[in-house]
Order: sequence, then structure tokens, then C-alpha cells
Amino acid sequence: MKKYPSLSLIALCVSLSGCAAGPRHYAQDESRALNLARAGGIYDLDLRDSHDGTHSYSKGMLVPLLDLARLTTSFDDPLRRLSGTQTFAFNATDIMMTPDNPSARPSLMGWMPASAATSESQAYENYVHLVDQAIQHVADDMALNVTKLSNVETPEIDGHPMILWSVESAEHGCGIGQCVVAYNITTPYLWKSPLYIKDGESESYNIAANHLKNYSRFVFRQSGSQDFPIDEFYRAVSAALPSWMVIYYPPNHVVKNVQSLPYPVLYEQGEQLLFKEPAL
Repeated sequence: MKKYPSLSLIALCVSLSGCAAGPRHYAQDESRALNLARAGGIYDLDLRDSHDGTHSYSKGMLVPLLDLARLTTSFDDPLRRLSGTQTFAFNATDIMMTPDNPSARPSLMGWMPASAATSESQAYENYVHLVDQAIQHVADDMALNVTKLSNVETPEIDGHPMILWSVESAEHGCGIGQCVVAYNITTPYLWKSPLYIKDGESESYNIAANHLKNYSRFVFRQSGSQDFPIDEFYRAVSAALPSWMVIYYPPNHVVKNVQSLPYPVLYEQGEQLLFKEPAL
């Protein structure tokens, strides 16, 4: 039996300006990237459209790497204690960071059609399967050696573990223990879907970005030299995911041509969308 949000959850959604927001109408004077981000719960005004899409974050130009050292949480320590083949020679603080503003953190958002699952738990398992499948598909296309780490104890977010994949690629500077994909899926909830979600239904099992700590994310990290084509990887993963899933990254979280992008981007179906004012 499908489970609908309680009145208390609905009240909380309203107080937070919309739980993955249900449903939000498309704003013609905003970019598709901004419409999707707002629909996914990224409502803070640090994120906005700009004339060229490269000046769309009010703090991104002022705070390099979003001051990651200051954004530590109690979750990063267990990751740093991984050992043996599960050791990653990098500081995982930014993977588990929870800055107050949703626009300041990487977020995975989705609107799984209600017909695809019969419960929140089944929807969660479906989300995990889809992300794992996308990682494996992209690894095959990019000639990456990937391994899902099933015997690693990781922190839990919203009652679900952080999931880790090791990545090895001599071509891209990913030796043993140097590169990792980390993601988590929060408990999906049945809610209404925005009409502009591709291949969506009127109701969906949502994963949103507006909770202070319980939000889904998908990140790639590399220690040492930054040779991995992160933008290409994110595009490919996005293309391999269903059309009703998108991934948001704040400034300085995506590397393209060995350069960190100083502006926010959103990936949908293999495209990198900018927060650029539409031509009306």
C-alpha cells in the first residue's frame, strides 16, 4: 500500500518552502536548471540565474572551495578510518559536509514515478539499483575499473548508508585507493510531481535537497593529481540515469579540462545545464 506523507510532514514541507516541491509550476523567466533546482528543494537565494550562467552564485566567487575545512561534520571521521583496500588517501570531509544552504552542497534529486514502486523501501532499493547500474555502465564506456565496496562500514544518513565505489584508471591518475565515488539515497516519499519532469507521473517517490542533513548526493573524489575528467563522468552518469533524476553541483565542485568550474551546474540526461537567464 502506498504511504502518503503525514500532516506533520506536509506542514514541515510548507515551512521549508516546498518538499521537493509539490508541485512547482515552471517559471518561464527562469532557466530550466533553476526550475529543476527549485523543484528539488534548493530554494535559498544564493543560487539564481545570471546573464551568462557564470555569475549565478552569490558566494561562489568569494569563498574558494566553499571553505570546506570549516564545514566538517561528525560523519567524516568514520570515512577517514577506512583501512586496507577500503582506504582512500583523501580527506572525505566535503563528501559528508552539510552547509546550511542547499545550494552550497552537491545534491542528487529525483522523482521516481509512483508506478515504479509500491513502498518507500522499494523505491529506495530501486534508486540504489539505478545509480549502481549507471556507475557500472559509465565505467564500461570509459574503461574504468570499478568495485562496489560492500564490506565497508560507512556513516548512515536518514537511516541509510553512504555507498562507496572504488575507481581505478591508470590513464586518469586513479591508482589503488586514490579515487572514489560516494553517494547516498535518503528515504523517498510519495508526493506530487512538477509537470515539467521528463517522463514523470503526477505522483512520484521524491528524493529532495531541502533537509538540513538528510539529502542525497553523488560525488567523485580523487587524491593527488586532479587528472580525472569529472565533468565527462558526471555527464555520462546523468545520461545513464532515468530522465527524472538530476544532479546539482555548487561552484568549485566540478573539474573540466583540469580547471575547477567557479559556477554552479546541474546535470540532466547527459547535459550540463547552466543557471543562465532565458531569452524571453
